[in-house]
Amino acid sequence: MSLAAKSEIDAVSLSALMSSRLCHDLVNPVGALASGLEVLADPSMDEGMKEAALDLIRTSAEKSVALLKYARLAYGAAGGHGAELPYEEARHVLEALLAWTKASLDWRIAPGHAPKDEVKAILVLGAAAADCVPRGGAVVIEGGRGSYDIRVTGARVIVQDDMLKAIAGDVSELKPKFTPHYLSGLAARASGGGVAAVQEEGALSFHVRFAAGAVAAGGLALTAG
Repeated sequence: MSLAAKSEIDAVSLSALMSSRLCHDLVNPVGALASGLEVLADPSMDEGMKEAALDLIRTSAEKSVALLKYARLAYGAAGGHGAELPYEEARHVLEALLAWTKASLDWRIAPGHAPKDEVKAILVLGAAAADCVPRGGAVVIEGGRGSYDIRVTGARVIVQDDMLKAIAGDVSELKPKFTPHYLSGLAARASGGGVAAVQEEGALSFHVRFAAGAVAAGGLALTAG
């Protein structure tokens, strides 16, 4: 990483990166749906194969729906510019997403609403925490308006440097996978706050801070659509 890390990216490049991220997330479950339909359409397949195909279609559809609902809230323009979003909706969306991982979710934020950039950051960093424990672990999310702590523990916690660089605002080698992380860090810094990642043995914590009222006043709308 150079001493003068690149910290700006144009809108066209950002849109392309986010599009690539969405396609990457959806290509496997949608492809599995197509495969299942092909099996059902083949008259030579026996009942056992058709039953397996139906099961594949069912699980792939459920995963696709979970990914799309997550993407709509975490990346999209849900609620319009300057809107607030309910914590409970974020919890349900994140629970459905993590059901397809080996991480469990311990949500400790009380019901209520928060500026949408705060909710989006919770969703992105909550999913990021789950990605850090591919062998299983626990994600704990707590806090309230303007201040959140997201901590993941597990037998093996893997933290990628590219993720930390993206959160810090370095876009010199920004990858589609970590583009949402970049947006979350950018939103927090734009409000006067920031995101700090602290790694310990067997654990990783994200400390997310938004300046009081800055985002609620409609300062920055970081969405992919």
